[in-house]
Amino acid sequence: MQARETERTATPARGGVRRILAMEVVSGAGDGVFWVGLVAALLDRGAGAGAFAVAALVRLGPRALLGAPAGALADRIDRRVLLVVLDVARAVCMVVLALASASGASATVLFAVVLVSYVLAAPYRPALTAGLPYVAGERGLASANAQVGTIRQVMTFVGPLIGAAVVHWSPAEVAFWVNAATFVLAGALLAAVPGLSSGSGAAAADAGAAGHGWQTVLATPGLAVVAVLVFVMYAVRGAELVLYVLAAEDQLGLGAGGIGVLTGAVGLGAVAAMPVASRLADMARPDLVFAASLLLTAIPFAALGWISSPVLACAVLVVVGATVVVFEVASVVVLLRVADTGVLGRVFGVVASSSNGGKLAGAIVAPAIVAWAGLRGAFVAVGVVVLVVCVATMPALRALTAAGGRRQAALRPVADVLGRLGLLQGASPAALQQLAAAVVAEPVRAGQVLIRQGDEPDDLFVVRDGEFDAWFDGRVVNTIHVDGWFGEIGLLHRIPRTASVVARTDGVVWRIPGDTFLAALADVGTMPTALLTEMSERLRRVTPPPA
Repeated sequence: MQARETERTATPARGGVRRILAMEVVSGAGDGVFWVGLVAALLDRGAGAGAFAVAALVRLGPRALLGAPAGALADRIDRRVLLVVLDVARAVCMVVLALASASGASATVLFAVVLVSYVLAAPYRPALTAGLPYVAGERGLASANAQVGTIRQVMTFVGPLIGAAVVHWSPAEVAFWVNAATFVLAGALLAAVPGLSSGSGAAAADAGAAGHGWQTVLATPGLAVVAVLVFVMYAVRGAELVLYVLAAEDQLGLGAGGIGVLTGAVGLGAVAAMPVASRLADMARPDLVFAASLLLTAIPFAALGWISSPVLACAVLVVVGATVVVFEVASVVVLLRVADTGVLGRVFGVVASSSNGGKLAGAIVAPAIVAWAGLRGAFVAVGVVVLVVCVATMPALRALTAAGGRRQAALRPVADVLGRLGLLQGASPAALQQLAAAVVAEPVRAGQVLIRQGDEPDDLFVVRDGEFDAWFDGRVVNTIHVDGWFGEIGLLHRIPRTASVVARTDGVVWRIPGDTFLAALADVGTMPTALLTEMSERLRRVTPPPA
């Protein structure tokens, strides 16, 4: 029986991550097909360069401008529900786009529908990123982010290839129908990931309504410097959209189709870096990881201006692809570990604004740099900017590392106590630190009710002083002492509270948010024996005897 319980506990976390990864593949394919279909539809209407600039603006602009408020929305609404609703709504947009395209609607009409779709997309990435820790657990967080980052990199190459095949054999509007289907499939995959529901809801909404949410976001250690670095790194990605096309055509002699070869090299580097990225993100010196990522982006990128060999250019781009994944994983993991869990959506809303704003800025500025300094000068200029940013942000990155060290030292006594509880046997030090950061010590008076039978479950409680009685249908069924805990049954089984808990004496409890506790258990992977034993005994006491 216990083995079966253990398997049921370990499987959902792994299954949830697999579904998210499958969603990333489906979503990446859909995005690529959509973009190629839109390009084909615009070409059919005789669109010029200005139209493609508008297309980039309506795609990237909403996410750049709306990232922060969209992140607040992701903190206020059940994330799984939000993600599924957004997928369905965007599927409807694609159906409308397909019908408009088939009827010969103008480019302006197409842009209007695309704009609505990307306004709807603004909360998507913040909500998904903020929900990932509750699915993967602390132990699997870096690895899950590395896999997500790698898939996204690879699909930026594979998606357009699928789109090219679709458009080659079908009218442009078929691409929009295909994208609508990928949205429906993505929503179905996320609907089966219950852990995404954690970390949002009424508490976060109350905090945001009081203004506390944004104060906490702005006080998040390292958020400002990470947002700046994300903007710069994504500005490089935006510049790539222009510079790689020109390099393939004019410098490397690959022709216009050579863009696929160059982006394929970037994707290969992303795949190669995946096993290393998660280990690097777990390092105790994030400043060194960030610095190395910036240097290994700046130097190869500048070198591309002097390379005329396609083989050498691809080798350099493999390095660039690898460093992009390492940077993305490190930036996400650092913020997930230092930000307050109640405002994660808002934190990653800020990051989304930085990334999309940077990408848009890079795509707009790159042609001007080429016109001013030539293609070689543009590669060198972008590399120099990244290098300068690396040097300029090193003091802030070192401060971020030092702040993380001080935070760990301050939380260690609480984490050590939690680690000794059978409740969390097997949890990693990082997971215990995350739990310790969420602990709220509360003094209680004799007779105070902490949990009421039949209420919806919210928090877990650990007894630090005093004694507490568990009441079921008017009778005491258990007394909980120091280092005991209560509240876990409702959280783990997703059922109303099975008993009331009342303080027998004055005392102190540690209150831990339920979603943070569940994330720690996902990190453990298997249900601790002491927790299984205690839950079984408690459930036996509150189960009516057979008639």
